[in-house]
Amino acid sequence: MDVMFFKRTSVVGLSLVCSLAAMSQVADSIKNVEVGEVTVMASRMGNQLKDLPQKVEIISGSVISSLPSENLSEVLKRTTNLDIVQYPGLSATIGMRGFSPSAFSRSYTLILINGKPSGTNNLSAVSMENVDRIEIVKGPYSVLYGSDAMAGVVNILTKQAADGQEAFVSAESGGFGYLKFNGSFAGALNNRLSFRLGFSHLEQRQDYRIGKHNLVHLSETEKLMLDKSSYGDKMENSAYELNHLNGFLGYRIDPLWRLSGEGTYTYSYDVGIPGTYWGNYGQTKKDVKRLNLFVNLERNSERNRFRFNPYLSNEIDPNYSDNTDEGFINFESSRKEYGFQLQDVQSWGNLSVMAGMDYRMDDYESDRWESKGTPTDPYKPDNEKANTAFFAQLAWASSVFSMNAGLRYDHFKYHIDANEGLQAPEANERYSTFNPSVGMQIGILKNMKFHGSFGTAFYVPDAYQVAGKYSVFVYYPEWDFTWSQSYVGNPDLEPEKSQTIDFGLCYSLPKSGLKADVTYFYTVHDNKIVEDKLESGDYTFINVDKSTMKGLELMSSFDFGSLSDRAFKLELYSNWTWMFKNELEEEGTSGTVTRDMLYTRKSNGNFGIIYGPKDYLSMQLNSRYIGSRLEEDPFSDIRTGITTDDYYTGGGYTAADKVLKHPDYLLFDYSVRYSFNSHVDFGITISNLLDENYSEKDGYNMPGRSVLARVTYKF
Repeated sequence: MDVMFFKRTSVVGLSLVCSLAAMSQVADSIKNVEVGEVTVMASRMGNQLKDLPQKVEIISGSVISSLPSENLSEVLKRTTNLDIVQYPGLSATIGMRGFSPSAFSRSYTLILINGKPSGTNNLSAVSMENVDRIEIVKGPYSVLYGSDAMAGVVNILTKQAADGQEAFVSAESGGFGYLKFNGSFAGALNNRLSFRLGFSHLEQRQDYRIGKHNLVHLSETEKLMLDKSSYGDKMENSAYELNHLNGFLGYRIDPLWRLSGEGTYTYSYDVGIPGTYWGNYGQTKKDVKRLNLFVNLERNSERNRFRFNPYLSNEIDPNYSDNTDEGFINFESSRKEYGFQLQDVQSWGNLSVMAGMDYRMDDYESDRWESKGTPTDPYKPDNEKANTAFFAQLAWASSVFSMNAGLRYDHFKYHIDANEGLQAPEANERYSTFNPSVGMQIGILKNMKFHGSFGTAFYVPDAYQVAGKYSVFVYYPEWDFTWSQSYVGNPDLEPEKSQTIDFGLCYSLPKSGLKADVTYFYTVHDNKIVEDKLESGDYTFINVDKSTMKGLELMSSFDFGSLSDRAFKLELYSNWTWMFKNELEEEGTSGTVTRDMLYTRKSNGNFGIIYGPKDYLSMQLNSRYIGSRLEEDPFSDIRTGITTDDYYTGGGYTAADKVLKHPDYLLFDYSVRYSFNSHVDFGITISNLLDENYSEKDGYNMPGRSVLARVTYKF
């Protein structure tokens, strides 16, 4: 039997068991929600979920609390069909609808906290202890949030204060020396003042063990990609810790006006960085420090909603020369984002109109040391980017028809500091961009709707790509060799742009527990920014490449408990994304070359079953399907056994390109939760139930099976 045929039929067969149709955009990926009661804050207008034409999914707080939730990446992997890539060393990034995830550049998916910039692209550094729910908007959202929202938006909504006093403490323990303690205390001091305080401490004190098996059959070449010696082996230098402190304070000024402030401090020390399974990049460590501060001044009346939201985030990432006690900080970067969002929404019956202004300053600084106490030149000069934007959007919603349309104007101003060591003069540049969007939803049957949307989005280049002029020198004492490279910015560089259209059908019978959605999307992503070598030998940046992405999203859920007046819960759910086309057009010396996109998966899936015979007992079996992907092979001198014949030769590639087609994987997690009473909960989770050896990025094998126990006491 053909291996690929077996793998595909196995996965499709499993998914059909769980997929009765396709899950609706009006439900989250696991738990049913009342569609008329959910307000989507990512829309900035406070639209009800049922009225949004754009593809939106909600992960509720009850789902988050029922899953292993070390960080945001773990939750998204277990509840969505997004393309998540996680590395050891507290690093994870996200892709969506064919846009590749990358841990080494800015993301095409925007991460927000309460609608404001999160200050990080690293999903692993976002705690879930204070999260009320997560909103996922698929498709371009630059009209509301500007740059980096080309693939979509992940908006994290945090818990606010409680009406009455509430508190809890929780402790978890599991494999690989895993320990976690967290707690929260919230309440109202009087009828005007409310608060919330929380903390969490998490540590994995031991290096994790890699899985020993593969459920889906792998060929000999595919096992060599993982390295046969990795099965059951340890990932050296993968221990870490992570801490969070958070606080909220709200004050009701009068019946209409409310003022609140929120802060989160995330920190971690000596996070191990393995540098691949083979340790070929060196085993080092890093610290993580991030501060988020948000202020919200709002006025709510029957027809008007006004918001003024100043914010500040500062992420500092010290990286060490090695992972020993003698190691010194050899590189430290600081990225500070601050600004405000201003918006006003006026409503007249079914019509709502929003107008607003955003101001955002992005300030980047870095330092580098060649030895302890001996500074050297950084990799690029310090720079800052100021963004001023004006936007407007209108929305109409009725029982059978809803639509929205918007337009955004962004103006950017760049500044680069002079740096004598990098031979970089002071530089300034500026430019502007417009982006529209439109969407509509039409009821065609009692419980069926057609939805469609079109939008453009952009990804603005960094300051040094536009206005930089500098040279980098790195000395390697072990080889007595100095590497150098010079860069010249391109003031004519344009933002990367995308145009996306999607449309589909959704069907929902909430009382019977059936929800269904199928959505087709088509995206053209052009003006991609690449490096280009000049005749002088310097490097610059140009707009060249173009990519095209086409795909289908299928989602479904059905609760068999609805057939027995919900005397019990037996819910099957499934979420899938299939890419029909994901190609990159590259300009070369011999003309345009079309190739399959690297580092993106052909398909992603998530399916499972939830069983709850009683309110105090629930069980869940969840599976994650990780589709195949193409990656260049950088480890041919380390990884033995792979020959020229093993390289991928389809999709515009030849064996000389040294591209490997990595296999697909199927992972299972199981969890059970029992409430002894209203105060005490106990749960057990088995992650990677079948002990799968798999990778999300070549060279970084992921953890094998681990068991985690959790107990929570609510006061």
